Amino acid sequence: MRFISLAGPLVLLALGMAWLVPAILLTGGGPQGVPWWRHAVLLSLVLAVGLAWRLGSRGIALGMLAVLCTAVFVWTRTVRPSLTRDWAPDLVRTARAEVQGSRVTLHDLRDFRYRSTTDWDASWYSATYDTQDLVRAWFIVEPFSGFEGAAHTMVSFEFSGDRFVSFSVEIRRERGETYSVLGGLFRQYELIYVVGDERDLIQLRSNHRRDDVYLYPVRASQERTVAFFLDMVQRMRDLQARPEFYNSFTNNCTTNLVRHLEKVSETNVPYDHRTLLPAYSDSLALALGLIDSDVGLAETRERHRINTLALAAQDRDDFSLRIRGRAPAATPAAAASSP
Repeated sequence: MRFISLAGPLVLLALGMAWLVPAILLTGGGPQGVPWWRHAVLLSLVLAVGLAWRLGSRGIALGMLAVLCTAVFVWTRTVRPSLTRDWAPDLVRTARAEVQGSRVTLHDLRDFRYRSTTDWDASWYSATYDTQDLVRAWFIVEPFSGFEGAAHTMVSFEFSGDRFVSFSVEIRRERGETYSVLGGLFRQYELIYVVGDERDLIQLRSNHRRDDVYLYPVRASQERTVAFFLDMVQRMRDLQARPEFYNSFTNNCTTNLVRHLEKVSETNVPYDHRTLLPAYSDSLALALGLIDSDVGLAETRERHRINTLALAAQDRDDFSLRIRGRAPAATPAAAASSP
């Protein structure tokens, strides 16, 4: 009976400390590490709660913990996202857009050429796309090696004339910073829409990280595909005016794509484990009829895994066509000279 009477307060104590400790140590953190004063504050608070608990005042200890958690939560809300940090070299620029009627001009599209994941030739460019030429959207899933259920998701848009542009919702790392799921829960990383060439955004993942990459055609009308594209462009522009923090659960790559999709389609995406674990997001998309396929999940995945094609097409100008198993259209001169 004594154990049962202790169980409830112990669970509350454990839950409170499990949130309080990372909130103090990680909120707003960066590559410079945790400042010494946060360790000192945390140690003082833990000792105070522990002393009250030890003296037998469990109610007082839990009350103190509740007040501390509330105060720390209020403090975390004062940590604001920024547009001006010492950004990692591959994220130092953000794509910008100018919209004039059906024409969208994108600036600072990323087009790096990689020798490895840490060695590249940097390049950015500008391009204009006419939404009247938008052919379809492609849904990309990159499951992370060694992390069951974890994945990165992206979208590419195909325009007539064999033109493609990719959108990748990511953390905007500072120089020397690395990603952690826990840090992503405590306002450590700003959110960024990286926009660029598929030879950068897809090839980096398939050819250099050597993760599996699946490229699925999206089943949607041209009207809804245009709305999807323009909504992503507008979201990208909004983040440049009002930056936001990435959140590992509520404001990540997949949740942003889901919000875009729900705004421009009649589909209500259910919030289940396939949203929280984006490696299974293709299963959900197929079940909702968003992936253009007439076979089951296993065969759909097998058909649309592009790693072999991507390795064979590395750095080629027609990379985007070859990973789709398509050859570039013959030029009139080539067609005339063929037998």
